[in-house]
Amino acid sequence: MVLKSTGVCLALPWLEGMANDQPKRRRQRFFAGYFAYGVPMPSDDAADRMENGWFPMGEGRDYLAPNMHESIMPLRDKITFLSGLSHPAMRRTSAHKGADYFLTGADILKTYDKQSISIDQYLAQELGKETRFQSLVMSSMGGVNRPYRSSTLSFDRSGRPIPAQNKPAEIFRRMFGEVSQSEQNALASRGSIIDEILNEAKDLNQHLGANDRRKMDEYLSSVREVERMTERSKRWQNTPKPDVDRDGLELDANPTSPQEYLTVMYDLLALAFQTDSTRVATFQTACEEAGQTDRFPSAIGLAHSSHKLSHEKKNYGDVAKYITFLNEMHANFIKKLDSIQEDDGTLLDNTLCFYGCATSKTHQAINYPIILSGGKNMGFQHGSHLHYSDNVPLSNLFVTIANQMASPTTQFSDSTSDITEVLG
Repeated sequence: MVLKSTGVCLALPWLEGMANDQPKRRRQRFFAGYFAYGVPMPSDDAADRMENGWFPMGEGRDYLAPNMHESIMPLRDKITFLSGLSHPAMRRTSAHKGADYFLTGADILKTYDKQSISIDQYLAQELGKETRFQSLVMSSMGGVNRPYRSSTLSFDRSGRPIPAQNKPAEIFRRMFGEVSQSEQNALASRGSIIDEILNEAKDLNQHLGANDRRKMDEYLSSVREVERMTERSKRWQNTPKPDVDRDGLELDANPTSPQEYLTVMYDLLALAFQTDSTRVATFQTACEEAGQTDRFPSAIGLAHSSHKLSHEKKNYGDVAKYITFLNEMHANFIKKLDSIQEDDGTLLDNTLCFYGCATSKTHQAINYPIILSGGKNMGFQHGSHLHYSDNVPLSNLFVTIANQMASPTTQFSDSTSDITEVLG
């Protein structure tokens, strides 16, 4: 899977000639995507239900998909619609907190202190051992924003938010650009500083009381995490990055041009998986906060912000057009993964994609709209609409995902069991 020369190791994407020469160890990948503000929609008995609704009509394999999913239906046998799932502790929360707990299931209704690891980072601890980047965290707003208006989906083992990248040119440079001498020097310097801090801290810890030792242990854990990340970066800094063609990538795109921006961000995600730069990625398409991403509906000529559209309770035509646009962006990404051959299948067959939101109509934090796709070679099967009762935690699905892709577990956050209906 690599080109080797003296001191050089260049990672390659899958090539047809590799099929018979490589061991059958598959690269397992995970993607989680999020869109903001939920899916306001007409009631099941409304005349415009199929025109402006999100959830399919009927269950099992004979469901009817509403119009807004037309773009992904050519891959019907590779997708599953899920309905009824939610995070029980957050069902009474303010709707705008969705991104904060979507992948964690944490009970942060009253305090953020209970925030916990997100499913992507749980998987990254195992899947990210062999790649340059343990995970790729992206959002259209970038950073972490503030509690209960998170602009990242990813949280580490201590429940700390992981800053998201939002500039296409910088993401491309990090994945495929040259490592500058200043970056190499910074890594070397940071490593020596951390060693010194750890030694100093350990000496001090011997003279502290129980409470202060606990605080120091928390601090040391944070420093060790930085050290681990630094050592990882050092190991990779002399390994040439994959050589990819940047032609056709609108790397200067930004959220003021939503269609071009979302397209290039999804393209970068596909490249990251294809070149094995990472095997775990998240993308929050918009933050539930006023700003540029709230103007995304302008991409299709709508005058209202996405927040205003989400409060619609009668005329659902405009909000349906906007959600259709977001669905098309996601569908194009799924189709791209399915078009890339890898081993005896496609990149989509080796990638489980989890996409949705933490609110349903008019900001209700129940019945999350979710599409699961891909992952055939990890044992996932598709082609159905699976509806669950309102008391089934979404974290049950995370247990299943963890068991198929990483270290087996019987518990993730507020889970009560697992969900086997998504497996073959």
